[in-house]
Amino acid sequence: MKGSALQMAHDPLLLKKIIATLCSVPDAAMRTHILAEKLQALTAPQAAELLQLIIIGASRRKGPYCLALDALSVPFLTQRMGNPFMSDVYTSASEQGFDELLSLLSRPEASRTADQDATPQEDLPAGVRMSRAKTLNRNELARMLADTDPRVIRMLLQNPALTESDVLKLCSRRPASADVQREVFSCKKWFARYSVKKSLVFNPYTPTDIGLKIIHFLMVQDVLFVAQSLDLHPALRAIARQILQAQSFAAGDDGGELPPGEQ
Repeated sequence: MKGSALQMAHDPLLLKKIIATLCSVPDAAMRTHILAEKLQALTAPQAAELLQLIIIGASRRKGPYCLALDALSVPFLTQRMGNPFMSDVYTSASEQGFDELLSLLSRPEASRTADQDATPQEDLPAGVRMSRAKTLNRNELARMLADTDPRVIRMLLQNPALTESDVLKLCSRRPASADVQREVFSCKKWFARYSVKKSLVFNPYTPTDIGLKIIHFLMVQDVLFVAQSLDLHPALRAIARQILQAQSFAAGDDGGELPPGEQ
């Protein structure tokens, strides 16, 4: 994995300070704001180096770095810091060979995309469907799970009658709406479940930028599955291989065999 020998040359303690600050904040949205605030004080090359170090730490299963990676939202950073700055960060990452960061910043499309066909529910106004989604009972939930409006799904994910099995059906569906997958990813209640993380990563219709973040939270056997799955985006498979190689190096062994042609 490139960048393993990096350090924040201008301030070796800066990364640790930022990680410590993020870990002291219990709210996920606030951590995203804080990370953006810290990055705003840096130059583009410094920001690129810091983000690369966070990704490397997360790939090695370091809990605080995983938390920092979870706080990293490329759309939010772009909105907060502007396209010119983020373009400079991308250029700096490219110049320094930060392949892991480049994959995250490029936000590649999902391996597969779904046509947004209307569902039977969509003959009702969106507002009506959103209201119903919060109050539906078990017998009515199945039909609502097919709705492709992300606002409706957002309400549905808050329904107390919803079960983990329902959510897994939602994020495992093929084809799946990218916007629906993003709603599941953004729902802290359900995204906290390991099975939901795994289902999102394994689904080729999940936006690849989401998979590139979640993969750092997966168990080794599931990372290996991603590395071997030809259904998934090449960028996601490449990161999976880099994670496996980094863990093998840290363990001092050869890490076993990677998929043919993927070594």
